[in-house]
Amino acid sequence: MLAAFADPVFDSQRNFRELLQAMARPAMPRALPSLPPSPAPATPEAMAVLLTLCDQATPVWLQAGGDALAQHLRFHAGTPLVDTPAAADFALIVDAQAMPPLETFALGDPRYPDRSTTLIVQVDGLHAGAGMRFAGPGIRDSVRCAIDGLPERFWRERAALAARLPLGVDCFFVAARQVLALPRTTRLLED
Repeated sequence: MLAAFADPVFDSQRNFRELLQAMARPAMPRALPSLPPSPAPATPEAMAVLLTLCDQATPVWLQAGGDALAQHLRFHAGTPLVDTPAAADFALIVDAQAMPPLETFALGDPRYPDRSTTLIVQVDGLHAGAGMRFAGPGIRDSVRCAIDGLPERFWRERAALAARLPLGVDCFFVAARQVLALPRTTRLLED
Protein backbone atom coordinates (compact mmCIF):
# COMPACT_ATOMS: atom_id res chain seq x y z
CA MET A 1 0.00 0.00 0.00
CA LEU A 2 1.35 3.40 -1.01
CA ALA A 3 1.27 6.30 1.41
CA ALA A 4 -0.97 9.30 0.76
CA PHE A 5 -0.10 12.89 1.67
CA ALA A 6 2.91 13.27 3.98
CA ASP A 7 0.81 15.58 6.19
CA PRO A 8 -2.83 14.76 5.31
CA VAL A 9 -4.44 17.80 6.95
CA PHE A 10 -1.94 20.44 5.88
CA ASP A 11 -1.36 19.05 2.37
CA SER A 12 -5.07 18.65 1.59
CA GLN A 13 -5.76 22.19 2.86
CA ARG A 14 -3.05 23.63 0.59
CA ASN A 15 -4.39 21.70 -2.39
CA PHE A 16 -7.97 22.70 -1.55
CA ARG A 17 -7.05 26.39 -1.69
CA GLU A 18 -5.52 25.88 -5.15
CA LEU A 19 -8.55 23.93 -6.37
CA LEU A 20 -10.83 26.74 -5.17
CA GLN A 21 -8.66 29.29 -7.00
CA ALA A 22 -8.72 27.13 -10.12
CA MET A 23 -12.55 27.14 -10.07
CA ALA A 24 -12.66 30.88 -9.29
CA ARG A 25 -10.26 31.66 -12.15
CA PRO A 26 -11.19 29.15 -14.86
CA ALA A 27 -8.93 28.18 -17.76
CA MET A 28 -5.81 29.28 -15.87
CA PRO A 29 -3.41 26.53 -14.76
CA ARG A 30 -2.53 26.45 -11.06
CA ALA A 31 0.33 24.61 -9.39
CA LEU A 32 -0.65 21.77 -7.07
CA PRO A 33 1.51 22.19 -3.96
CA SER A 34 1.29 18.61 -2.63
CA LEU A 35 1.42 15.49 -4.79
CA PRO A 36 0.97 12.11 -3.12
CA PRO A 37 2.19 8.79 -4.53
CA SER A 38 -0.40 7.17 -6.76
CA PRO A 39 -0.96 3.67 -8.12
CA ALA A 40 -1.18 3.46 -11.91
CA PRO A 41 -2.98 4.46 -14.02
CA ALA A 42 -3.79 7.50 -11.85
CA THR A 43 -1.19 10.27 -11.81
CA PRO A 44 -0.07 12.00 -8.60
CA GLU A 45 -1.90 15.14 -9.79
CA ALA A 46 -5.18 13.27 -10.18
CA MET A 47 -4.68 11.54 -6.84
CA ALA A 48 -4.04 14.92 -5.18
CA VAL A 49 -7.44 16.14 -6.39
CA LEU A 50 -9.21 12.92 -5.38
CA LEU A 51 -7.67 12.79 -1.89
CA THR A 52 -8.43 16.48 -1.36
CA LEU A 53 -12.07 16.44 -2.47
CA CYS A 54 -13.34 12.92 -1.84
CA ASP A 55 -14.40 11.11 1.30
CA GLN A 56 -16.83 8.41 2.40
CA ALA A 57 -19.79 10.51 1.19
CA THR A 58 -18.56 11.08 -2.37
CA PRO A 59 -18.97 8.18 -4.79
CA VAL A 60 -16.23 7.93 -7.42
CA TRP A 61 -16.26 6.25 -10.83
CA LEU A 62 -12.92 5.09 -12.24
CA GLN A 63 -12.60 4.91 -16.01
CA ALA A 64 -9.88 2.34 -15.56
CA GLY A 65 -7.80 1.21 -12.71
CA GLY A 66 -7.49 -2.03 -10.95
CA ASP A 67 -7.41 -3.39 -7.47
CA ALA A 68 -4.42 -1.29 -6.36
CA LEU A 69 -6.06 2.02 -7.30
CA ALA A 70 -9.44 1.04 -5.85
CA GLN A 71 -7.84 -0.19 -2.63
CA HIS A 72 -5.73 3.00 -2.38
CA LEU A 73 -8.80 5.26 -2.64
CA ARG A 74 -10.87 3.20 -0.25
CA PHE A 75 -8.09 3.06 2.35
CA HIS A 76 -6.99 6.71 2.24
CA ALA A 77 -10.32 8.47 1.57
CA GLY A 78 -12.99 5.90 2.42
CA THR A 79 -14.39 6.60 -1.03
CA PRO A 80 -17.16 4.34 -2.31
CA LEU A 81 -16.57 3.28 -5.91
CA VAL A 82 -19.52 3.03 -8.30
CA ASP A 83 -19.95 1.05 -11.52
CA THR A 84 -21.63 3.70 -13.66
CA PRO A 85 -20.59 7.27 -14.49
CA ALA A 86 -24.07 8.64 -13.74
CA ALA A 87 -23.88 7.41 -10.12
CA ALA A 88 -20.63 9.29 -9.37
CA ASP A 89 -20.00 12.63 -7.70
CA PHE A 90 -16.45 12.48 -9.11
CA ALA A 91 -15.07 10.57 -12.08
CA LEU A 92 -11.41 9.86 -12.78
CA ILE A 93 -10.64 9.87 -16.50
CA VAL A 94 -7.20 8.36 -17.09
CA ASP A 95 -7.50 8.18 -20.91
CA ALA A 96 -9.14 11.32 -22.28
CA GLN A 97 -9.34 9.89 -25.79
CA ALA A 98 -11.50 7.00 -24.55
CA MET A 99 -13.66 8.91 -22.07
CA PRO A 100 -17.41 8.23 -22.19
CA PRO A 101 -19.70 10.88 -23.72
CA LEU A 102 -20.37 13.73 -21.29
CA GLU A 103 -24.11 12.94 -21.27
CA THR A 104 -23.39 9.61 -19.53
CA PHE A 105 -22.38 11.47 -16.36
CA ALA A 106 -24.81 12.94 -13.84
CA LEU A 107 -25.79 16.41 -15.05
CA GLY A 108 -27.83 17.39 -11.99
CA ASP A 109 -31.50 18.28 -12.22
CA PRO A 110 -33.23 21.68 -12.42
CA ARG A 111 -33.90 21.82 -8.67
CA TYR A 112 -30.45 20.47 -7.72
CA PRO A 113 -27.93 21.29 -10.46
CA ASP A 114 -25.12 20.64 -7.98
CA ARG A 115 -25.94 16.93 -8.06
CA SER A 116 -23.72 16.43 -11.06
CA THR A 117 -20.44 14.67 -11.70
CA THR A 118 -17.15 16.53 -11.50
CA LEU A 119 -14.61 15.09 -13.92
CA ILE A 120 -10.92 14.79 -13.06
CA VAL A 121 -9.25 14.34 -16.44
CA GLN A 122 -5.61 13.39 -16.92
CA VAL A 123 -4.29 15.19 -20.01
CA ASP A 124 -0.96 15.53 -21.80
CA GLY A 125 -0.33 19.18 -20.96
CA LEU A 126 -1.75 22.57 -19.94
CA HIS A 127 -0.47 25.77 -21.57
CA ALA A 128 -1.58 29.22 -20.42
CA GLY A 129 -1.69 32.02 -22.99
CA ALA A 130 -2.00 29.74 -26.03
CA GLY A 131 -4.71 27.72 -27.70
CA MET A 132 -8.44 28.19 -27.27
CA ARG A 133 -10.10 31.31 -25.93
CA PHE A 134 -12.48 31.11 -22.95
CA ALA A 135 -14.87 33.56 -21.25
CA GLY A 136 -17.32 33.48 -18.38
CA PRO A 137 -17.55 34.10 -14.64
CA GLY A 138 -14.13 34.58 -13.07
CA ILE A 139 -12.50 35.62 -16.38
CA ARG A 140 -11.93 39.26 -17.26
CA ASP A 141 -12.77 39.59 -20.97
CA SER A 142 -11.20 36.32 -22.16
CA VAL A 143 -8.24 34.02 -21.51
CA ARG A 144 -6.35 31.57 -23.70
CA CYS A 145 -5.31 28.10 -22.69
CA ALA A 146 -4.38 24.91 -24.51
CA ILE A 147 -5.39 21.55 -23.06
CA ASP A 148 -3.39 18.83 -24.81
CA GLY A 149 -4.80 15.36 -25.29
CA LEU A 150 -8.57 15.94 -25.37
CA PRO A 151 -10.61 14.40 -28.16
CA GLU A 152 -12.28 16.90 -30.51
CA ARG A 153 -15.70 15.45 -29.59
CA PHE A 154 -15.24 16.69 -26.01
CA TRP A 155 -15.71 20.29 -27.16
CA ARG A 156 -18.81 19.43 -29.24
CA GLU A 157 -20.37 17.53 -26.33
CA ARG A 158 -19.57 20.35 -23.91
CA ALA A 159 -21.12 22.93 -26.28
CA ALA A 160 -24.28 20.81 -26.51
CA LEU A 161 -24.55 20.74 -22.71
CA ALA A 162 -24.18 24.54 -22.51
CA ALA A 163 -27.75 24.90 -23.77
CA ARG A 164 -28.93 22.98 -20.68
CA LEU A 165 -27.38 25.28 -18.05
CA PRO A 166 -27.51 25.17 -15.06
CA LEU A 167 -27.16 21.44 -15.74
CA GLY A 168 -23.81 20.06 -16.85
CA VAL A 169 -20.47 18.82 -15.62
CA ASP A 170 -17.50 20.65 -14.15
CA CYS A 171 -13.97 19.57 -15.02
CA PHE A 172 -10.54 19.57 -13.47
CA PHE A 173 -7.72 18.84 -15.93
CA VAL A 174 -4.40 17.69 -14.48
CA ALA A 175 -0.90 17.44 -15.94
CA ALA A 176 2.70 18.29 -15.02
CA ARG A 177 2.04 19.29 -11.37
CA GLN A 178 -0.80 21.58 -12.47
CA VAL A 179 -4.58 21.71 -12.37
CA LEU A 180 -6.94 23.72 -14.55
CA ALA A 181 -10.68 24.03 -13.92
CA LEU A 182 -13.44 24.47 -16.48
CA PRO A 183 -16.74 24.97 -14.69
CA ARG A 184 -19.89 24.42 -16.75
CA THR A 185 -20.36 28.22 -16.94
CA THR A 186 -17.08 28.79 -18.81
CA ARG A 187 -17.66 29.29 -22.53
CA LEU A 188 -15.34 28.42 -25.41
CA LEU A 189 -15.20 31.41 -27.76
CA GLU A 190 -14.83 31.24 -31.53
CA ASP A 191 -11.78 33.03 -32.91
